[in-house]
Amino acid sequence: MLRLLAPMLVALLMTSCGEAPPAPATKPAPIVKASPAPMTPPPTMTPPGTDDLRCDPAFVYLNAVRSEPPANTDPIATVRVAYQGTALQALVKRSDAATARQDDATISAALAEAGPGPAIAARYAIDGALGQWMRHSLKVAAEDKDAAVRASAWNEARCVWSQHLRHLGLAVVNHVDTLRSEDTLDDSSVIEVIDLGLTTGAAAVTADPIDERVLLPARQTIEKTWYRLVHRELMHHATLARQTSDPLAARRALGLFEMLRDRMADKNSPGAAVVTAMLTGPAAAIDPAAVIREVDVALVKRARKYCSEALDPKLVGTAAGLASVAEGAAYTRVLMPGLRKLPDFDAAAHIAAWQAFSEAVGANESPDELKRLSDELMHWNCAYQQALGIRECTATADELAKPAKR
Repeated sequence: MLRLLAPMLVALLMTSCGEAPPAPATKPAPIVKASPAPMTPPPTMTPPGTDDLRCDPAFVYLNAVRSEPPANTDPIATVRVAYQGTALQALVKRSDAATARQDDATISAALAEAGPGPAIAARYAIDGALGQWMRHSLKVAAEDKDAAVRASAWNEARCVWSQHLRHLGLAVVNHVDTLRSEDTLDDSSVIEVIDLGLTTGAAAVTADPIDERVLLPARQTIEKTWYRLVHRELMHHATLARQTSDPLAARRALGLFEMLRDRMADKNSPGAAVVTAMLTGPAAAIDPAAVIREVDVALVKRARKYCSEALDPKLVGTAAGLASVAEGAAYTRVLMPGLRKLPDFDAAAHIAAWQAFSEAVGANESPDELKRLSDELMHWNCAYQQALGIRECTATADELAKPAKR
């Protein structure tokens, strides 16, 4: 059953990777010009974990965090009551201890202020903390030695998603029509991608033996699809702030960027300061395209690694190799709005190329076939790097800070 569900997850994910490895004398022939056969998720899918008695008691407080405050009250008061001294704060502190972060200090600092801006900052900091806890739980489920610990950690991740983070996915789906851009239309299935990943992963982690070839790719798909949700919401709120000159929309955009800040490290470190300065300045002066460009510079470098990592003979035919391809495909889906602006880019063919690469790695295809598929992915990844103004196609080099204007 797990092996039947795994291709469905790949198909849902792969609805997008560029000086390209030296570009061929002629444009590389697309791997597949037609879209892969559609894989339809189950007609109804209950959010995973919502009825699980083991689901963390912290999440009963999140309805209050998300709710609109009563009229004529300071909006931050509702968040204080839901957070301070509750099981929710205890969970964030537990996450900080496990991840060496300081999310509780960030949330508490926002709650010490008053007004709608700090209330927004606190809410998004809670979202970010829970996103980190979900990522940590997925990592434990994928890497711990104890099968019972792994199953429990996966359930924790399902709980975080279903009880809170899923609402961000619903917001993205609602904004797809608002943005009216073909670049976002294929995000309408983003919730199903994570739901299905959590469902297939739950079955894999409780199997005997654990089905690593399903579990490890599912972990990467869920984590990087979460980044896609944040990326799309960042784009939405940065655009809204510019259009309406609304400082609260800018505050939301900044809260969302904070969830991606660690992705900037060692890839576009100077870009984090650029984005922060823009989102804390006048809302009318925000350039949404510049914000997304700085984020995409970091993410396209991360995606580049996975266009070729699975060529390593030690990874071909393994669960780790399949996870590598799943991670690259999911990162590339985050970048799809920018990729679609490249001349001659065929989104359907690129999706199919990622799927073909996954299948070839899983089936231990010949090195020549694997390299052919990898070269196609690298070509478009490097093409996007070039379009973003990155001086050389890289998976490792950090950007240099731009000299100050005189």
